[in-house]
Amino acid sequence: MKTGAVELEALAGRLRARVAERRYAAARIALQEYCQTLRKMVAALPPGDPSLRRLEDEWRCLLEETRRRVLTGRMHAGARLARLPRIPGLYHEACVPRHTWEYSG
Repeated sequence: MKTGAVELEALAGRLRARVAERRYAAARIALQEYCQTLRKMVAALPPGDPSLRRLEDEWRCLLEETRRRVLTGRMHAGARLARLPRIPGLYHEACVPRHTWEYSG
């Protein structure tokens, strides 16, 4: 069971690294791998094993930490977008409709 715990911790580290790098597609894949490994570990444990509670606590902490980091990253990206210069009104306002006789001349 020690090798499973080591593998699980390595996958959790990979997930944390991907989120820190803001590589969210890769983070999703790392989360799927983590969940598959966790599912296999839990299935191999006998019912009522005390390590089930520990695994559940670790899983919840990892998910909460990941959720917070993703939300923080999104807020930072939104703040950076808000600081971008605005396009002058001349370029993004709709044109006033014209009549056909206004085009000639």
